[in-house]
Amino acid sequence: MRNLKAPIIVGGVILSVLSASAQAEITVLEKNKQSDSLLAPLSLQVGGSIRPEWIFENTKNKTHGDSSGHDGGTRFRFSGNYALSDHTSVVGYYELGVNMYHLLDIKSGYDQGTNRDKKRQLYYGVQDDRYGKLTYGQQFGLYYSVVGIKSDMWDNDAHAAGEGVGVSGDYDGSNRPKNSIKYENTFGPVKLTANYLLPETETAVTDELHYRRSGGGGLGIDYAITKELTWSTAYSVTNAYIKDSDNNQKQYHQQLSGTALTWQPGNWYLVTTGSYYDNFVPSHHDAINQDNFFAGAGYGVEGFAGYTFNIDKPFLKSIQPYVAADSLKLKGNENYEANHVYLGSAVTIGHGLSVYVERTLANAPNESDSTWVTVFYDF
Repeated sequence: MRNLKAPIIVGGVILSVLSASAQAEITVLEKNKQSDSLLAPLSLQVGGSIRPEWIFENTKNKTHGDSSGHDGGTRFRFSGNYALSDHTSVVGYYELGVNMYHLLDIKSGYDQGTNRDKKRQLYYGVQDDRYGKLTYGQQFGLYYSVVGIKSDMWDNDAHAAGEGVGVSGDYDGSNRPKNSIKYENTFGPVKLTANYLLPETETAVTDELHYRRSGGGGLGIDYAITKELTWSTAYSVTNAYIKDSDNNQKQYHQQLSGTALTWQPGNWYLVTTGSYYDNFVPSHHDAINQDNFFAGAGYGVEGFAGYTFNIDKPFLKSIQPYVAADSLKLKGNENYEANHVYLGSAVTIGHGLSVYVERTLANAPNESDSTWVTVFYDF
């Protein structure tokens, strides 16, 4: 029976696609302006993305479950909006990551002892048409909101972007930091984003070392130069400690800055990003302690170019071939450089179903070329 569980994931996804049309979000409860009840101003939505994935590596040292299938980032999301007036609402959002192979107990698809589910985001706040949006909780960080999300366009990405090269995006502020305050507002062609990172409990980074954030914050802007061209830039700082098992510790002033240029003429999506890191990327040396845990200065660049061919047939909506590249370079005594080129195609079948097929050409230490195949069912 266990051998039948792997195809059940894909088969169940396809069956659900054929039986009903998927939506970007499913509205569970809709606002009712004609009612005077307490729940009339409330709207609730649910959505999600189920993602079985396979990785075929050109090496004998394959990761557990890669070629036989594993979960590629399944998540379920729940959002709510309670209107206080025509302009102001109380908002909330919860996103849960679920390892579907773990949930279905498919032994070949996950490592024993790993979590079956994980909180990806949980925040709440106030949104106003005039004064912007203020939220608190675990949510997208400043760097990812302004820069990183622009090039988060292919499957095996984030090898040079801040959300993928730090200690942990849940803690260092780069991706989905816990215990954070974020403000967003738009002024004509300019969107302003600012955040503040509150102290967070420590997390293990090695068997002997722990990382603890003591605070931080940053500022970013998106400037719409034209309808198709946007320039984005962000700067953030995180104050943190690295502590060993004997309570010896060192404080670091981590700096993360980046910029992105996004151009979307017609069916094209073109983006390039550049990021600078100072005491942000962990050292790649073997012998590390609290005094030399971070690599010091470094930079990363990313680029993506994709063109969407709209087919608009019942079971083939569009095809987007794309090429992407990235490079991470650490300076000083690290002498570390990693480069990748990606050749892929995203096929949108319709009804929420799409398939990504991507080839990674790696020129990096201890990495080999690989082929990624991911099925997305979005609802």
